[in-house]
Amino acid sequence: MGRTSANPPGGPDEQREASGEVASALAVVGNWMFSTAARRRIMAASGLELSIGDYTLLAQISQHAPVRLSVLADLMEVDKSTLTPPAKRLEARGFIVREPDPADARAQLVSVSRSGKQAVRKLWQARAAIVAELMEDWSTADIKSLATHLAAFAEAIEKKG
Repeated sequence: MGRTSANPPGGPDEQREASGEVASALAVVGNWMFSTAARRRIMAASGLELSIGDYTLLAQISQHAPVRLSVLADLMEVDKSTLTPPAKRLEARGFIVREPDPADARAQLVSVSRSGKQAVRKLWQARAAIVAELMEDWSTADIKSLATHLAAFAEAIEKKG
């Protein structure tokens, strides 16, 4: 989906300006997606009773599992000690499991359990429903176009990060 020509239509100045508009829009989207208010709405719509910290950690474990909490702490730019309480709560609810790290038996890896995967599915379904509400006056074609372009952008991020 991304451009393949070396000289995009409109020239480099126009491309830079359009890229700046994309960056501004993504900042608004990112701020909304990770806002406490949006996460609370998602949790309420999912029917799950999770704290913001539990929700955030479950989502991160789901994305990176199996993973050490210390690695997640680095990715999330928090102290590992802040992840211990939510990890214990998620483990007590059966949403995550710990297992020895094969690379270092002293360390543990966390991953999402079967019931944790069901919880994550509920969260993502709730998130999709809330996003759908925001675009309820959009045409299906416009929504599909945005999805296609965002998928291409996500692929570029994964490749070029």
